Amino acid sequence: MTFNYTIKASMLALMTSVAAPALADSDVSHNWNSDGEAAAMRVFRDKYVEMGGTWKDTSFPDTEASISSVKTRVIGGTPPMALQSSLGGVMREFAESGLLQNMDDVASAGGWAGNLSESLAEVGKYDGNWVAAPVFVDVINWLYTNNDALAAADVQPPNSWDDFKASLPKLKEAGIIPLAVGGQSWQEAILFDHVLLAVGGAALYEGLLTGDSDVVKSDAVLKALEEMGSLKEFTDEGKSGRSWNDTNTLMLSNKAAYFFMGPWAAGGYGDMGPEGGKWSCRLTPWDNSLTVVADGFQFIAVEDDADKAAQALFANAVMDPATQVAAAKAKGTLPATNKADPADFDGCPAKAVTAMGSAVTATHWNGRAIDVGTAVKDNVSAFWNGSIDAQTAHQNLIAALVK
Repeated sequence: MTFNYTIKASMLALMTSVAAPALADSDVSHNWNSDGEAAAMRVFRDKYVEMGGTWKDTSFPDTEASISSVKTRVIGGTPPMALQSSLGGVMREFAESGLLQNMDDVASAGGWAGNLSESLAEVGKYDGNWVAAPVFVDVINWLYTNNDALAAADVQPPNSWDDFKASLPKLKEAGIIPLAVGGQSWQEAILFDHVLLAVGGAALYEGLLTGDSDVVKSDAVLKALEEMGSLKEFTDEGKSGRSWNDTNTLMLSNKAAYFFMGPWAAGGYGDMGPEGGKWSCRLTPWDNSLTVVADGFQFIAVEDDADKAAQALFANAVMDPATQVAAAKAKGTLPATNKADPADFDGCPAKAVTAMGSAVTATHWNGRAIDVGTAVKDNVSAFWNGSIDAQTAHQNLIAALVK
């Protein structure tokens, strides 16, 4: 890929407080809206302002809306300088279209490669060039439990998939929503993640998402769809169209017992006290598998020198190891930097750090090519909402994923 613009040496001078071009506003497009996500963004904002930047951002309710806005702004000639997103399929789409800035000079001057594992460093590159800053590693396969709701139904927190399923009728009989699920396709697909892992572990998950013909066509995928369908009777009728944070409120208000969601959900539980008390998190479905995705900032190609200077300053702010650790603690996830000390974390992130040491990891669909995530979300959602049956959903996945 050929990049039209590079960061001039004069841009790097601003890192050493010598004469530099005027800075434009930061202009970051993002969808970090939960309490933990907003706190993490404030950490990055404060570091950027401390380094001399002027903060400006635009927040959207979800990734799709943020990405759509960036595309519209690029077409209109007023692109933001950075887009927060998962670093995978979304980034590849922008990079292949020539819309990302070559940040090699900034990365070299800032020593980015030395602060990341080799695999995470590659996540920030396209065709060998730095175009993004990885800041977090999100482990997605979490089950949150409201322990007070469980106790009210005389149910112990589950330590296996069988325990989990056996508890659902008891919770329903006690008048508690057993499983909180939102009404958006990506939320429904996250539920499917857990069922896939329960049925076949990381091998089934990885095989499905990489389009392994034998795996995608296997009875195990059909079984996972049917297993997911069996959970529907233990959800509430108000789930249609519901956002993930409104769904999380069911947990916070003791109306629901279980919620499958990524690490961003944990930030909402602070008022309930420390993890392990009134609420808890556990990596499911208890088979030593983790689904992970890198999150960070893509740098959109800009031409103006002031924009480039602000972009370079913001990039170095978010790649500062100490700042990443502080932001990760605020968000309740893991920093991308390899300079983090596991002792710095507690609660859910501490469990993730421990699990990362021995678990089998698989890249989440949100970190893969967009067509992979779309195929999973569209077909799982259509099945979950009754538009198609399990067999049709399976055939659709075969058609979409097997190349």
